[in-house]
Amino acid sequence: MNVTVLGGGNEVGASCLHIEMAETSILIDAGMRMQGEQLLPALGMLEDLPRPQAILVTHAHADHIGALPVIHKLFPEAPIYATAPTIALMRIMMKDSLKIIEERSRREETIPPYSETQVEALLAAMLEIPASNTLRIGELRIESHQAGHILGAVMFSLIGGGAELLVTGDLSFKAGRTISGANVPHHLKPDVVIMESTYGNRAHTDRHTEEKRLAEHVAEVVAGGGFALVPAFALGRGQEVLLVLQDYMDKGLIPEFPIYVDGLVTPVSRVYRQYPQFLKGNLAHRVHREGDVFLKEGRCQAVHPKEREAILQGKPACIVASSGMLTGGASSWYAERLIGNDKNAVLLTGYQDEESPGKALLDVAEGKTVELSINGTAYEAKARISKYGLSAHADASEMQLFIQQLAPTHTLLVHGDDDARTALSDLLDERYSPTLVENGDNYPFELRDSKKGIKGKRYKPNKEHEALRSLNGQFILYEPEDDDPLKVALCTGIHPKTNVLFSQTLKGKPVKIQPHQLIQALGQTTRTIDDVRESLQPLLDFNRPELKALDWSQVTEGVYTFQGLLRHVTVHDSLEERLVLALALQALPEEQKREGQSGQKEYKPDDDFMVQAQNGTLPMQGKKMNAAKAMDIARETLADEPDFTRCGADQSGEKLTLFFAFPEAYTDDQKERMISSIADQTGWEVVISPSTRQDLLFQVLSDLTENGEPESFSLHLQEKTVRATLPETSDAKEVAERFKQRTGFYFQEKGSEATGPTQSNDLFEVTDRSVRMENNEAREEAKQWAEDRNITLYKVSFKGQGENSVLEVHFISPEVAKRHEIDLEELSYRTGFPVTYAENPKQNEIINEAVTRIPASWALKKNPSIHREQSILGLKVGTSPDTEEAKQVEDAIKQVTGYGIELKN
Repeated sequence: MNVTVLGGGNEVGASCLHIEMAETSILIDAGMRMQGEQLLPALGMLEDLPRPQAILVTHAHADHIGALPVIHKLFPEAPIYATAPTIALMRIMMKDSLKIIEERSRREETIPPYSETQVEALLAAMLEIPASNTLRIGELRIESHQAGHILGAVMFSLIGGGAELLVTGDLSFKAGRTISGANVPHHLKPDVVIMESTYGNRAHTDRHTEEKRLAEHVAEVVAGGGFALVPAFALGRGQEVLLVLQDYMDKGLIPEFPIYVDGLVTPVSRVYRQYPQFLKGNLAHRVHREGDVFLKEGRCQAVHPKEREAILQGKPACIVASSGMLTGGASSWYAERLIGNDKNAVLLTGYQDEESPGKALLDVAEGKTVELSINGTAYEAKARISKYGLSAHADASEMQLFIQQLAPTHTLLVHGDDDARTALSDLLDERYSPTLVENGDNYPFELRDSKKGIKGKRYKPNKEHEALRSLNGQFILYEPEDDDPLKVALCTGIHPKTNVLFSQTLKGKPVKIQPHQLIQALGQTTRTIDDVRESLQPLLDFNRPELKALDWSQVTEGVYTFQGLLRHVTVHDSLEERLVLALALQALPEEQKREGQSGQKEYKPDDDFMVQAQNGTLPMQGKKMNAAKAMDIARETLADEPDFTRCGADQSGEKLTLFFAFPEAYTDDQKERMISSIADQTGWEVVISPSTRQDLLFQVLSDLTENGEPESFSLHLQEKTVRATLPETSDAKEVAERFKQRTGFYFQEKGSEATGPTQSNDLFEVTDRSVRMENNEAREEAKQWAEDRNITLYKVSFKGQGENSVLEVHFISPEVAKRHEIDLEELSYRTGFPVTYAENPKQNEIINEAVTRIPASWALKKNPSIHREQSILGLKVGTSPDTEEAKQVEDAIKQVTGYGIELKN
């Protein structure tokens, strides 16, 4: 391992580390200094070092990102990784840094270190750290861990080649008002730790006390008729100050007064609102409930530079403005105009660099000088000057405990002045080899002897609690206590004793989830909470298309964890796919679910489960959408069908029925396409009502008749025939053809030969049949007749009335019925009725019988389609079987249904 410090070693500013480890080179951060002649790190040293294979960014403060445009220009092939919030913040901070650099270059007549084009190129090249928080670069596995400090800040652990390195970036262990403190993963066992030491010689005062002082002092100044200027870092401190002041107002602890917000604080606050999953749980909930909690309407006002003079001519107020060290921007503009009036105050809340105007202001407060220089002009300071400890860095004691827990072999202290680093080095145990690094120096390390290390003194975590802690920041599927459908929530914390999961629902409502309610962890994401809510909430209600999109073709019967199945069935490994898979697995019987030895749930899907999953027929949450929405989908799908009249859902919620004026006008293939389309879109079983709008038949016939109206109209439903007398000038044959095409009914002109069916060729009647039974007796006789011959009947009914009544038996299909013609004649003899069979096949039953006989290895992609005219089932499969297997399956299906099969890929 080799560590080269290019900047940020014995200073706060221009942080930049070059790491060589496991034959892999990484660059971590590339910041800039806000003061002095040399703004950038010692980038010239990179010429003698291996080219970085990747660049990692800990957070979005300028002293860690300011030189990245130059780095990207030097190494355009190296990917640059940061968290999603950091990238969003960089888009604001980098452009502001460029503006400050360009102003300074014009003032000092120098060349800026980079251009706007280079900034845009850098921002376009940024890559998000995956939601897994893990990268693999060369031979290194890189993990990111929450660092506290500001939104999106992370530490990096680098593991490879038998060694482990931890780079902390900027650390804060105590939670502020916006984000939680640093996560301290107890599994980390770094050989070397590179740790910031900004406040290595300080112990933080009580934060509550400091917040109280600040709020009260601001209120005093405003009440006294002055302006209270609070210079604040736009990123982090500005948001904290706004929350403190408004919280004290909300509680009535200080009076209401105007708060003006200037500089980058406003756009940065907007980014904070976009990533509630990175905020503290209570603040995330407030963001959802209240919207903009940082700049509340009626209390806080974002300021445009043109409005500044008018503000200072107005009523006394508080002004929160960047930058925090008065090095430029809005805060220095206000300071120049407010510093000379003793009614005003400048209240500093953050770190002040030794050469910054903010530090000079503190010197005035301590009596070391009476003047200070801002933007090259000297001012006499008469305003009240105070400093408040709202630090976003760890203090000496916290850093000592942190190193004690990690117990590294070497500790490199960076990002601090000499006093801070020396004090921290003295505080650390010698066993951890604290080293005060210098800019430009190189620190090589040999692999430590495996016998070394501090065994038995590391923290031994509770396994159950540690497993639950991993859920923090993840979206989870859980079962509500009131037996409502499963829901999704964002886990924002875990109670250390009870293991209760503090969470918020997709709608932002706080909820406490007991461990036994947890169904499945869905993982983390860098997407905004609004995006996640909009995509996951609908899937809880209806997910059939997404279920059918999962690829089960590579899954064989066996035992799988959730992650194991994910690798097989998902295409993008998205949150949406994870949710649908988790819901689907709940449809497995309890005997096919168990808890494995590792504590993870294990599932044993069988062929039936996978076929149902592929067909979208699993009995799971979200199988079908609610009736009202399903009917809307049906209406939208059939909007261009002129004969479609309405749709309805039956009382039991089982079927969606489509009504057409003339359903007989559609072919079976047309009906199947409509049914299949709506079923896929809604998850409902769809049927088409056979009912015809009888009242419209005469109107259609009249429209088709020329030179007069048809007369003596009569309707014969059983024969699907309309009879009438046409005017002499009408072409009856043409009218009949057009009438059949339009309505599906036959037309017969009275007094002519029939154009439609008069009697079915499939009517079975014996001349010496028995005395005709009563209808109910005939039904029971038909059922007994079928049972005696092992025939499956689906229905027994009667067509016609009185002497013209015919007994109609319903087989699964007419093709099966034709196998029993002799038997049907016997049924006629036994009942005394003429007997016929139903002309329409039982489509759902045919499909179900076929699906149960199709091997899972064929990977059936959708339900079979029925081609009634050819007595064929169309099968779309992922894998084509051999001819012999296909023939065996077809014979089995045909034996039961009367239908052959046609395979398509």
